[in-house]
Amino acid sequence: MNKLSIKFSLLTGVISFLISLGVGQYANNISTSQLETNSGESLLKLSRHVADILDREMLERYREIKFASTLSVMTDKNSSKELKREFINKIKNNYNHHRWIGYALPDGTVDVGSDGYLEGKNVKGRPWHPAGLKGPYIGDVHDALLLARLLPNVSGEPIYFSDVAFPIKDKEGKTLGVLCTHLNWQWTRDVIRSIEKENSVDIFLLSQSDLVLVGPGNSERKELKEISKNVVERFKNTQTPYKIINWKAGEKYLTAQTISKGFDEYKGFGWKVIVRQPVDKAFAIARHNSKNIFIASIAAGIIGALIGMLFTRRISSPLNRLNELVKKLNEGEKVDFKDKFPNDEIGSLYKTLKNLYDGMEKESKLKKMAQEKVDIALKVFDQSIEGVLISDENNKIVLTNRSFTQITGYSPEEVYGKNPNYLSSGNTSETFYLKMWEDIKEKGKWEGDIQNKRKNGSLYEEHLKISTLKDENGRIIYYVATFNSSF
Repeated sequence: MNKLSIKFSLLTGVISFLISLGVGQYANNISTSQLETNSGESLLKLSRHVADILDREMLERYREIKFASTLSVMTDKNSSKELKREFINKIKNNYNHHRWIGYALPDGTVDVGSDGYLEGKNVKGRPWHPAGLKGPYIGDVHDALLLARLLPNVSGEPIYFSDVAFPIKDKEGKTLGVLCTHLNWQWTRDVIRSIEKENSVDIFLLSQSDLVLVGPGNSERKELKEISKNVVERFKNTQTPYKIINWKAGEKYLTAQTISKGFDEYKGFGWKVIVRQPVDKAFAIARHNSKNIFIASIAAGIIGALIGMLFTRRISSPLNRLNELVKKLNEGEKVDFKDKFPNDEIGSLYKTLKNLYDGMEKESKLKKMAQEKVDIALKVFDQSIEGVLISDENNKIVLTNRSFTQITGYSPEEVYGKNPNYLSSGNTSETFYLKMWEDIKEKGKWEGDIQNKRKNGSLYEEHLKISTLKDENGRIIYYVATFNSSF
């Protein structure tokens, strides 16, 4: 068996193997893709669930303060501080998400604060006070440094607050002050970490500016880009809600993101919930199925390769002969197409090769004849006793012959790109040229006598003929001028 037969035999085996492997891989990809999609959608659903909990909780806090701001204990300007403080403390003590509730006067002075905190302090510099005087206000998550120092913090974790404020108005509609609550986010950590534990995932809660409000390990109070720039880039300007992301070298996670859009009256602040799970855990079932399918594919591929190689000998002989023909053609040898080939694809290839060879022979002869004609034309052009000048559609000189140089004294390089009026003697009237170009445009040609100037400044008379060359659309592409000065 020669080299071609060996190669063909190996090729057949490899193709059979690859087909079996490909079919198996295709089935594996479909299975894996579906499982990965399911895993991604599961994480996405989880992130949306967390975002939904946050939005609904914020709406409830909003409604609590809204309702409280309408009660007579707050709207009656004759209510004492003690009554207001008792009312505020009841709200705070009944709901552990209120860390501090206060009532501030229009000038910013805290008139009443839960447990007496901040009473007498001025808070007009805080965003919630001026905004709360105008209407309902919900503030994004922030640090309250003064309260954080005053209030007890058993957990030792960072304290974040979100503000909800409403104006307090009397029966006549006069604004008496602002009722504000600082919402504690510890309940958020408890909810998120409970979900993390149940689902074996990591959950990051981010502010709109990508500050980590709640997250695993020591990630809180860090910018997301400090934890992983890849995550920031991959979720930047994209519609894909989940994807596999390399958070750090060697740390690949299936990652899903949901951006909070608020709920009902609460319009949200664009908080982001990112849920991630190690790829090995997320795709554990898919990896197991993939391994089994891969083993089955290899076995089927080996069997297919052996069967395919058995048929190699039957078709290798005509291929060998065809290979010899191609080799001769490649070496430029004369080929005599007299072999007989079977009436199948190989025979068809043989006929195609023969037709190609015949066509190449014919084309070679035609090219040779065409080149001979071109050589003759170039010699006639260059050796003509008449000067020849060719300009483009913009009447810029593109080609001249030897007689042009002999008559005018200008070399081709000196006139290329110039207008033929470069040769004008200056003694011919403008009316003459206008009439000449009018004839050229109307008739496509012009003939007459004209005076021009040589490079050395001497004048000479010439008999000039100008004609036009047009393309298939009738557009002028060249002007051809021939002249002599022998008369």
